[in-house]
Amino acid sequence: MARDSRNAAALLVCAAALIASGASAAPRKPADITGVWMVQQAYYLGAKLEPAPVLTPEAQAQRRRRQAATAKGYVRSLSNMLCEGGGGPALSMIRSPFEIMQGFGRISFIFETESFNQPRTVYLMEKAQPDNIFPSENGHSIGHWEGKTLVVDTVGFSGRSSFPGGVPASEQAHIVERFSLSKDGRTLSDTLTMTDPKNLAQPWTTTLKYDRMPPTEERFEVSCEPDLDAIKTLDMAALKDADPEVARLLDPDTRPTDPALKIAAKPN
Repeated sequence: MARDSRNAAALLVCAAALIASGASAAPRKPADITGVWMVQQAYYLGAKLEPAPVLTPEAQAQRRRRQAATAKGYVRSLSNMLCEGGGGPALSMIRSPFEIMQGFGRISFIFETESFNQPRTVYLMEKAQPDNIFPSENGHSIGHWEGKTLVVDTVGFSGRSSFPGGVPASEQAHIVERFSLSKDGRTLSDTLTMTDPKNLAQPWTTTLKYDRMPPTEERFEVSCEPDLDAIKTLDMAALKDADPEVARLLDPDTRPTDPALKIAAKPN
């Protein structure tokens, strides 16, 4: 009888251990990051990102040329005049809300900017980046959950995007992001690790933070019309080395096909 009691007790201990181990091994439920978000005020007011990126000599030279053009009055860029969106992580630093939606095996970021309204899609069902990617400003993103952290891998940029802080992102750019939610669910953190052999001398990791907007927040339709009159006032020849978009517009192999945008450089 005593032996039976001991056996029963041992079985109970084993069962309890199995239940405990099963409970500890149970996957954690992903965080709910859906909703409307706005980048924290400090970023769009010019707060410096820490640590600062280490640029390649080529990127440093390009920045100096752009700063010199800005000092001469080239403040509003050609991209702005043409209503072109920069795409990439820099897009989410604009003082404008964006909405995150999830379903059908993907997470979508819907932006509300007058120059770029294309959604950014993170594909959760793809385990690896596809062999053939159509280059785009936002790149191609795949993601997975590690507990309550969303990990996103992005490649396939068009060369017309930007990292945070206005650092150009080339076609070789690669970004890994880790999205996490604060305990109270009111702050979304995005820790980005960026590599780009053309523009970054070493991998750059920094964090952006966003505030959750009220559930009653609505998104608004926005539009932008190219300012052709402003474009015609630009000295394209003088700016082509300072702004890659100007060089692109002057290059017959890359400039838009719309006749209204085929603007010849001013004669020297």
